[in-house]
Amino acid sequence: MIRRDTPLVLFDIDGTLVHCGPTHCGPTPRRAFKRALEQTFGTAGPIDSWIFDGKTDPMIVRELMAAAGVACDQERIDQALGRYARDLEHQLAAEPARKVYPGVPGLLDGLDKTGVPLGLLTGNIRAGALAKLSSLGLWHRFAFGAFADDSAVRRELADVAVARAFDHSGRRFTGKKIVIIGDTEHDVACGRHLGAKAIGVGTGRATREQLLAHGADHAFADLSDTAAVLAAIMG
Repeated sequence: MIRRDTPLVLFDIDGTLVHCGPTHCGPTPRRAFKRALEQTFGTAGPIDSWIFDGKTDPMIVRELMAAAGVACDQERIDQALGRYARDLEHQLAAEPARKVYPGVPGLLDGLDKTGVPLGLLTGNIRAGALAKLSSLGLWHRFAFGAFADDSAVRRELADVAVARAFDHSGRRFTGKKIVIIGDTEHDVACGRHLGAKAIGVGTGRATREQLLAHGADHAFADLSDTAAVLAAIMG
């Protein structure tokens, strides 16, 4: 039974929970994405310099193909992302540099003890999220999530995640009882229309100070101070 004062906690994945491995030719997910686009469209566009942060996977495909001057429809986007997810699962198994960020396991353990419902709020397609988190033993820690399969518009994913939390728990979460944890200003902004609490973590591109400047309610360099992060979530 979930107590009335218990918050809903939604985690971003990349840069927040896990890092999927730097290599001499780019992180494993970007390499898999590039290969899938080349196989599907004949080009990956300007992918090597493209910023993925804060965008959903389908949005990234559309942007890259628009930059390359290549037409794409939903069927081909789905085909490309299916290839990407299959290749990603294979590639991650051989990626020695993938890692869970500091403090993540301890924080998840602490949240489990409180009975807080834990979900994912990510621009990854579900199969990509599954590949990344399963490769590092974290997928089973989350009961539900909102993924890019649900909407290519990141803001809409917050609404999907809250609806899934209701399906899971039978409780409607609103306002600051919704907590979004992420590493970019896009995560901070994602649930603003819901009045959600945003907690930034400086393990991605943005620093703690930058995340606070973007409006995060709290921000940490990483999640290793379990007591402080739990206090920010539960307070």
